[in-house]
Amino acid sequence: MTAFVSAASAYARYRPQYPMALFAGLAEHVGLNGTQTALDLGCGPGTLTLPLAALAAHVHAVDLEPAMLAEGRALAAADGIENITWTASDAAELLDLQLPPLDLCVMGKSFQWMNQAQLLTDLDRLVTPTGTVVLISTAARSTETRPDWLDVIERTCVTFLGPDYLQANNPVAHPAEGRDEVLRASPFSTLHTKTWEQRLTRTLDELVGLQLSFAHTNPAVLGDRQPAFERALREALTAHNPTGAYKSVVPIEAVFATRP
Repeated sequence: MTAFVSAASAYARYRPQYPMALFAGLAEHVGLNGTQTALDLGCGPGTLTLPLAALAAHVHAVDLEPAMLAEGRALAAADGIENITWTASDAAELLDLQLPPLDLCVMGKSFQWMNQAQLLTDLDRLVTPTGTVVLISTAARSTETRPDWLDVIERTCVTFLGPDYLQANNPVAHPAEGRDEVLRASPFSTLHTKTWEQRLTRTLDELVGLQLSFAHTNPAVLGDRQPAFERALREALTAHNPTGAYKSVVPIEAVFATRP
């Protein structure tokens, strides 16, 4: 069981999908033509897995949290997607999974939770000589693109969970700023970065539900404070913006890493 076990349902329902432009860029840069074998490592409920399955022959979806995989299986079944293998495993056990040669490994916001140097060494044994490792994440927002409603959410979280709620409830992560240095020291040292802007408009229900998908504000963390937290957050967000439409611009970044 992980910090995301109670977040799985909200994660599948409220986390935004990646823009289709990302998958078009992925297909173009990697040369996906429906014949490749891909790995989505730290797949969650299949946010990357499900669209990727339309571009590859087969996708292996691996995550440590069985509750996330259950959400992904249900979504795949609902869409009639059958070329995905869902596996519960730690990234440290990747070499024990008997995976076939991989043309592509993608990770969406999961690389930060892993033993990065060891993982890249293991992937060097699994990814084909011309294969690619792609790290996909939300890039840092500028002050111009940071939505003002985020301050409302943070104040409510501090009120209910204390000023150190992020540090207290999130798993230990590797610093994002060290990512490229780790890649350049690995077998996959040739890097190419692409970015896209994703413009989102969320309803009040979606924005409140989104908070339940995070490790630091999921139902297990909130416990019996959840109803009061949701009520207070709704009141604060409505007072801040009565229209019920909460806009944001999210920068999406993909780092394509290949061998020299």
